[in-house]
Amino acid sequence: MKHLINITLIVFLMFGVYLPAIADDFDDLAGLSDDHPVEDTDSGLDGLAGAGDPDPDFSEELGAETDDTSGISLSFGGYLKILGYWNEEKYSDSLWEYYQGLAMGGHEVPQEQKLSGFNNVGTRMQLKVEGYLADKARLFSAFNLNYNLAQSLHEDSTSNDEEDKSEIRMIESFVEIYDNSRTWKIGSQIVTWGYMEGFEVPTDRLNARDESYKSTEYEDSKLASTGIFLTQAIGNQQLELIYIPVTKPNVAPEFTNYLYTGTDEDPEKKPDNSKWATRFVATVGNLDATLSFIEGLDNDPDLNVSGDAKVYNRVRSPGLDLQVNFGSFLAKFSGAYYYTEDTEGDDPNTKNHWGKYAAGVEFSVSGSTINLYAGQEVIENYDDSEAAQSKNLLLGQLRERTDFVSGHINADFLTGNALNLVLMAAGYWDEEGEPVQSIYKMTFKYKLADGLEVLCSPMYVNYMESTFVDWQAEVKYSF
Repeated sequence: MKHLINITLIVFLMFGVYLPAIADDFDDLAGLSDDHPVEDTDSGLDGLAGAGDPDPDFSEELGAETDDTSGISLSFGGYLKILGYWNEEKYSDSLWEYYQGLAMGGHEVPQEQKLSGFNNVGTRMQLKVEGYLADKARLFSAFNLNYNLAQSLHEDSTSNDEEDKSEIRMIESFVEIYDNSRTWKIGSQIVTWGYMEGFEVPTDRLNARDESYKSTEYEDSKLASTGIFLTQAIGNQQLELIYIPVTKPNVAPEFTNYLYTGTDEDPEKKPDNSKWATRFVATVGNLDATLSFIEGLDNDPDLNVSGDAKVYNRVRSPGLDLQVNFGSFLAKFSGAYYYTEDTEGDDPNTKNHWGKYAAGVEFSVSGSTINLYAGQEVIENYDDSEAAQSKNLLLGQLRERTDFVSGHINADFLTGNALNLVLMAAGYWDEEGEPVQSIYKMTFKYKLADGLEVLCSPMYVNYMESTFVDWQAEVKYSF
């Protein structure tokens, strides 16, 4: 703890002076991969929805300084958590048998079929700074200071190295410049697309996710992309253009890393691995519509020639979002398609073209907001031969069609909405109607006093008979 306090004091003192350098350095920290989410990975936890610009509940204002002459204002805020996270992993008999085959070949595998224990016991402090230059520009930066006394279930021994227990994790760091009908946003940023809430938002696919990062804040898994974001107003419409010179891939849950037996390398930092995207947003009457397109490095890996290690190829992805207001109901649609480098669909090491879409409604009942959606993920030119299945698993394309239902509920209870409940759930079935996956996540938040909350967030995942349980408890003070 002393080590963490020292880091915090130093960062506070140097933050305003060295912000550009900090943002630059943090972009290269391990585990901060871009498209990183999330949103999703080959583990079968794909499609997790993400967040965008800083949430107003993200912190309370700590203090503000304003220069009335120049129009400059600066505020600091954040939160401090004391937390304890416990998780359990139980692999199916078929997956455990597969692991044992890898072990016989001399590869590292989990030590037991069922693992459980605390993976995070300690503190997490988030610090943010936000500043304005009149109506000309805005600065925002936020990062987490993590201190963890526990270890991963997949580590063989406990490290006593203090540096292994502490981590600085960049969340976002950008500057917005306002130029009449045009806005420039430069730096490390999170971009949210789509009108839906929940685990499945097909078009919210720009940022990557880090599925190994445990948090009650579901959006914490989303990884910021460092780039230039231009927003141009065109009457009542809006055009967005994004360029990301260096992209990084999703970070998968730890148990999936054993499946790749070759030597993995992150994509090189070169122009060929950049990403660009555009979105057009329009409103006509009670209809909101967006058209989006992304061209760049795939967030999820393909396989090398030998089929045992990750490589990353480029994809092209058009997308469509629709939202229609019918009084107290919002009807919604979201769909995205991916053109991969396997044009003919005959390369077993590269993902086939594929698409995902979802449709549903959002409505309110007694002050609770409910989102319900149903959709499909479909793989083109699917090879269902037994020889192809092991590679299909690693590519995240285990079946030709997957049907899903996804829900999101946000409800407040008690006097002054002291108790808040967020429920996220999704179920998945194959083309024959057999269940293949289910995800349930609840977050209970009880307000003890202004800025002081107690949180509890259980999560359960059943993926092809392998089960994963997370219990996360926190005391959170926002300042």
